[in-house]
Amino acid sequence: MKTCSFITLGCKVNQYETQALREAIISSGYEEASLNTPVDLCVINTCTVTSTSDDKSRQQIRKVIRNNPDATVIVTGCYAESDAEAIKKIDGVGYVFEKGRESKIIDFVKNGSISNSDSGTVPSKIRDSKTKKLRRNLSAFNLKVSKFDGHTRAFLKIEDGCDIFCSYCIIPYVRGKVISKKIDDILFEAEQLVRNGYKEIVLTGIHLGAYGKETGYQRNITDVLEQLQSLQGLKRIRISSIEVNEVTDGLIELIAASNKVCPHFHLPLQSGDDYILKRMNRKYNTAQFIKTLEKIREKIKLPSISTDVLVGFPGEERKHFENTLGLCEKAGFSRTHIFPYSPRKDTPAAKMPDHCRPSDIKTRKKELESLTAGTSLSYKYSFTGKNISILVENTRDKKTGKLCGYSDRYIKVLFDGSDNLINEIVDIQVEKVLPQYVMGTYRK
Repeated sequence: MKTCSFITLGCKVNQYETQALREAIISSGYEEASLNTPVDLCVINTCTVTSTSDDKSRQQIRKVIRNNPDATVIVTGCYAESDAEAIKKIDGVGYVFEKGRESKIIDFVKNGSISNSDSGTVPSKIRDSKTKKLRRNLSAFNLKVSKFDGHTRAFLKIEDGCDIFCSYCIIPYVRGKVISKKIDDILFEAEQLVRNGYKEIVLTGIHLGAYGKETGYQRNITDVLEQLQSLQGLKRIRISSIEVNEVTDGLIELIAASNKVCPHFHLPLQSGDDYILKRMNRKYNTAQFIKTLEKIREKIKLPSISTDVLVGFPGEERKHFENTLGLCEKAGFSRTHIFPYSPRKDTPAAKMPDHCRPSDIKTRKKELESLTAGTSLSYKYSFTGKNISILVENTRDKKTGKLCGYSDRYIKVLFDGSDNLINEIVDIQVEKVLPQYVMGTYRK
């Protein structure tokens, strides 16, 4: 039997898309090999969100070719869309498939060849950002998943594409316009996942809150959640990320009343300064951001609110950064992902003249990390002595050997217990709080 392997770089959506390819290729007669084992076919799903992502994608491609000189190497994903010509120049690459052409990979696997007209390669230069013309999003959701290898929680992609055009972001040019999966198709995949033992599903998308936009929001993310709640056997539904200006009163009320939808909101902030937000082309201001947090906390007790912050955006002076510090402290985020700004070729931000000094970016990143570590710790302390329900992961914590899992509010919990608790939702009494997790006792 021919063997295959899969490499994924980037976001949860990429992980979903790799899993869909994995299932289709294995069903075509391939067997997946363990890591670092020579294979007949390797599929690399790339990322292009930053210039560093491009570098990592190229490094991974070269590594795979070096370790698998006889393999057919297929490259797909966002970097394959943004710079196919650069990938084609790498000696050993077999085929390059643009976004939305993933089904052509399955055709190749089944037929053993592919016509030049279907090669899926694209011009090396990204479409001119000034025109703001989006490529037609070809992702028709024709590949589906029924399981999620190596994961306790399953990702379910329900939306693709973005047309916000944040000034630092290349993704709208490689992913295309918003396109939403039909609710019936979402339910079908969710049923398959639940049937295969998954108790929690994480809804993913490139711009998740824009679900249904192309229909004039005749259906929206709240409708999806309402439908999924009725699915027997599904214990938890989690939203991966949503823009703060797309958190409606109806969505807050649904989550507040639900015993399945996790009270965890990942709301990317990016900057706590209105001048910088405007330069980023974000669609909200700081007052709106704080107002939404207040609305959430009025309806939900101790909601988890995590965020992303981009430090050192062009034009960010000390006064702007201090506004970010102040907002993050006021917001009391449960978890904060902090990214240093780096220029992304072919974006408006890369062409801005007033870039920050790398030393300032590094200093500010450390300062924000210190502050947000404190807000994260304070949030965890609010659960001391309380019982929280967690979904137990399928592997133990490597350092301690203890079972571990995540609460509905995405707090990592470590505790002593037997393997028969794996993939079960159990109650844990929180006894000790540490920076990265809490420790507790299993309550039968």
